[in-house]
Amino acid sequence: MPMRLRPVSTYHNIFCTAKKVTGALCSGCILVGWVTILGICSVAHAQKQTAVFDGIEIGFEMSHVDGANPSAPFREGDDAIFRFTIRDTLSGNGISGASPGAWMEPSRRNSRADVYDCGQLLTSFLSGSMFSRAELDLNVFYVLALNNDASVSVVDPLFSFGGTKLLAIIPLQSVGMDWEITPKQDLIYVSQPQAGSVAMISAADWSVRKHIPLNAQPNQLLMQPDGQYLWAEFSSGKIEGYSGVAAISAADGNLVGSVTTGEGDHALAISGDSRYLFVTNPRSGTVSIVDPNRMVKSSDVSLDGTPGLIAWSEKAKAAYVSDPETGKVWVIDARSGQVVTEFSSLPGASHLAFEPTGRFAFLVYPESDRIQILDAASNRIVQTGDTESQPMKVYFSAELAYVVHAGSEEVLMFPLDNIGKEGMPLQAAEFPGGQNPSALSEQPCEGPLMVQAPGTSAMLLANPNDKMVYYYMEGMAAPRGNFSNYNRRPRSVAVIDRSLKEVSPGTYETIARIRGHGPYRIPFFLDAPRIVHCFEAEIGENPTLEKERAMDKLGTVSIQFFRGALEVKANEEFKVFVEMKDPLSGDALTGLQDVRFRATSPSNWFEEVPSAESEVAGIYGGKFIFPEPGAYYIRAECPSHKLDFNNPQYLVLRVK
Repeated sequence: MPMRLRPVSTYHNIFCTAKKVTGALCSGCILVGWVTILGICSVAHAQKQTAVFDGIEIGFEMSHVDGANPSAPFREGDDAIFRFTIRDTLSGNGISGASPGAWMEPSRRNSRADVYDCGQLLTSFLSGSMFSRAELDLNVFYVLALNNDASVSVVDPLFSFGGTKLLAIIPLQSVGMDWEITPKQDLIYVSQPQAGSVAMISAADWSVRKHIPLNAQPNQLLMQPDGQYLWAEFSSGKIEGYSGVAAISAADGNLVGSVTTGEGDHALAISGDSRYLFVTNPRSGTVSIVDPNRMVKSSDVSLDGTPGLIAWSEKAKAAYVSDPETGKVWVIDARSGQVVTEFSSLPGASHLAFEPTGRFAFLVYPESDRIQILDAASNRIVQTGDTESQPMKVYFSAELAYVVHAGSEEVLMFPLDNIGKEGMPLQAAEFPGGQNPSALSEQPCEGPLMVQAPGTSAMLLANPNDKMVYYYMEGMAAPRGNFSNYNRRPRSVAVIDRSLKEVSPGTYETIARIRGHGPYRIPFFLDAPRIVHCFEAEIGENPTLEKERAMDKLGTVSIQFFRGALEVKANEEFKVFVEMKDPLSGDALTGLQDVRFRATSPSNWFEEVPSAESEVAGIYGGKFIFPEPGAYYIRAECPSHKLDFNNPQYLVLRVK
């Protein structure tokens, strides 16, 4: 795609001091409102552009998500990767830890695409006004709720229109049990046990792309860290012994294989390098180790108990398995596939999870109102704390562990830098997570009740009993706000992050669907140092989308009415003619045999007459006699082209 950018000399004349520019460097400074923009020199390539700002190079590139034809032009509706690189021009090193912002907005072809225009544009976007939103915002995130009525709701937490933040309601075949999002955050997978399938949802347009049948009941889902396969654990009441895990290609949703393991409701864990998948088989008393690359079961580890909970420790490179009935914990080494040690904890655990470093795990006991801390370095329980009101699940941010309850609306918070200190009491704070207990639900769900909000020290909490999703900022005594789930019970919450994320040192990316066509500007903003620049792109028309829009506006046939007489009188014959065309190509539609006309009046009089093609190809005529003066409406239909009388094209006549 030819990317259009002003010549370097133009930027030099606007921004640079009156001295010779060497290489790609340029100096100078200009102030637009509150935004300081450093001097710029730019170079444009076929699909790449760069701009240099006093020793900092900003690179911009658009590429196709599928990568099938890198040189193909971009069209409206394409999914594109927006990539920005921030580098030091002297060392060539990428600058990490920046927080860039970017938008995409149609250009006015004859406008001055200079720094003043770009600065004003960015100022309006940063103001947050609903009247100055960009056509495409590359800095947003969306909140998703997995609901009790076989649906997924999508909310834009930063924008509302007409009093609602709801963007979409995605229907499912049955109530969802669990979900996973691909690393690129372009696809969402939802298990549907009652339907025996997994739904694949596009995060670009919130549509269900396909339902993947498993001929069994999928429950828990697990995405490999490398994003290659999605694993769905399943059981079947139809085929004896058919129980295990199925592998789905995360890129396209194709079922690529399955592995039978053992009996029982399985729990899953996977190693950080995606080489070892662990599957518990409670009724068989085993843990199966599956090789994801070869898609075969490597071994079954026999245990003297009922393995019900499992979690992977990246620090120990081992899987930790708990028997909720007895409290026994086994540690299985990934490489050898053997139990290296076992020890006892309390019976009745409902959840086992490691904090982000992989060293300390939380064991939660709802019946005894206890919480224990497991140290993977020593394979011992090092702390025990009392709580109340049936703690059920634990979730993590970078700094805190959150415990939700079935008997109370309170959410306990444990600072992660204070846990694991043997002999020391567990210290916790709390905040109210709504009006009712968030972990109390008639419908069990494998999906998380809490997830971290992008870019901030904040958490999102789904409360099915309040029919709300709460937004909690760390350090506050109560949630800062909430999002209505529109009378649906959110059983789990997830986030699609569309903001620019650092994928390698100095490289920031996001994926978005291009919404329009024509010339575009991509305003770029960096706060420290403060840099503003507008890159440019040309987006082509999409014939398929143009046809859909034309059909939405005109239907399947474009109709142009012609009067057969200049004066319309009551009780006299009136001839009406229409020209019928394809709404996209404009070609005349000839040889139609089922065209009919209908005339109606406000007094409920109507008459339908057949039509025949005239001597002029594509022009069809009919005759009416109007019984009395007044206003009449004439419409045409053509069932063979799915055109009915309710289409928005009609002729209004006043009969004398």
